[in-house]
Amino acid sequence: MLPPGGSDLFRFSAAGSLSEMLSASGFHEVEESTQNLPWTWPGDAEEVFEYACAVAAPFRPMLERVPAEEWPAIRAEAKTAIERYRVGNEIRFGADVVLASGKA
Repeated sequence: MLPPGGSDLFRFSAAGSLSEMLSASGFHEVEESTQNLPWTWPGDAEEVFEYACAVAAPFRPMLERVPAEEWPAIRAEAKTAIERYRVGNEIRFGADVVLASGKA
């Protein structure tokens, strides 16, 4: 469950939603593209999970509500999921980045 206002975290996740907002705000000649960029972690799955938890400020309220006894299972499941991206001694994710621009 998302914290109050949490749905705003994903308001531009649908294709075209960022460019629609720019157009609705008065911009013209709006262009949008999505780029998949490499995101490589030079370590193991446990390290990348710890990093993700540490920098996930928007999700902090959700993480803090997880009962302590559930964390071992969550860590194990996350490690299994992350290991699918292992190539040698790196974890190779991709990151979809939405770029949008327009003229005022």
